[in-house]
Amino acid sequence: MKRRGLVIVIPLLIFLLIGFSFPEEISLETLLEEIFSVPSPSGYEHFMTKKIQQYLPQGLAAEKDNMGSLYLTAGKGDQQLVLLASMDEVGYIVSGINEEGYLLLDRVVPAPHQIYDSFHMGHPLLVWTENGPVSGVISIPSVHILSRERRQQLQSFSLDQAFLDIGARSIREVTEKGVRMLDAVTPVPELTRLSGDGIAGSSLGNKTCSTLLLYLAGKIGTKQPVQQTTFIWMAQTKFLARGSRPRAAMGALRVKMNLDPENVLIIDVIPVGQDGKNEISLGKGPILAYPENTSSKLRDKIKEIAKQNGIPLQDISGFESLLMSPFSSGETDVLTLGIPIKFSSTPVEVLDLKDVLALEKLLSGLLE
Repeated sequence: MKRRGLVIVIPLLIFLLIGFSFPEEISLETLLEEIFSVPSPSGYEHFMTKKIQQYLPQGLAAEKDNMGSLYLTAGKGDQQLVLLASMDEVGYIVSGINEEGYLLLDRVVPAPHQIYDSFHMGHPLLVWTENGPVSGVISIPSVHILSRERRQQLQSFSLDQAFLDIGARSIREVTEKGVRMLDAVTPVPELTRLSGDGIAGSSLGNKTCSTLLLYLAGKIGTKQPVQQTTFIWMAQTKFLARGSRPRAAMGALRVKMNLDPENVLIIDVIPVGQDGKNEISLGKGPILAYPENTSSKLRDKIKEIAKQNGIPLQDISGFESLLMSPFSSGETDVLTLGIPIKFSSTPVEVLDLKDVLALEKLLSGLLE
């Protein structure tokens, strides 16, 4: 196993000084509420890593790579199993401040789809400054005072037509609020409970996967499993690695370069609906997704554990993703265990808690 470019950032001494530990009595749902409130736009994942570090088990040192991904290893021996989850979300940055005190916005990574920006029109956003969050609302100029030509231009919304109003009247007032160029901007984290076991929220999928990984790491604590297990919260997965074939998420490619692991299990979300020949549904259990025409001891083991514990599995063969592609070559055994999601990459991503809890049970069985 290769370990390049990693720097220890949480030595045991610091744990003893600050006293952070994973509270065993915390539920997965409570932990999700904590993690969901933390911003993590691509390139600004330090907000999330700081929160995750607060819950990591005492006695285990975490490491960061040069992209900001966080690594935690338990157990001894040769590298056996790596569990991965993305922690970055699509967000904005402050790209300009005009004379009237309005903020201009831009994206660090491409929008996930054409109408992504229009979802946030008229809704509150938060600017994450050094002094804490500053509230604002995204809007466009009032059409009542514009020419016909300008009104026609605004019929098709784009980010360069919008501004963020934080209640300032000048550049000086913006500065007094602590807002600076390149500050991160995200939607207000609002978690909505739906009927049954449904929950909804912006970037809920990625944050649920990060929460699940943290919960599993906390349950292991310092028990030191027989096999070496590495938990990795990946940063900058919304960036694509240039020149990689097949296309790969940059954060995942960095993990491959640092560790070259033997077995990789990616915790991700998969949109519901028709995917090839397989129908994916909410509430029908986690999704086991894997490349076509490949044998896998890890896949066989997961299916065995699911059967023994009565956990329903949705199965997709021939599955590919930007997170899996860096590990698809060579001898790495790579699979995805996915959580079904509705309305992906919208402010109201919807999950079913039954699927999340079933996946936690399945992964706990695998780690034990």
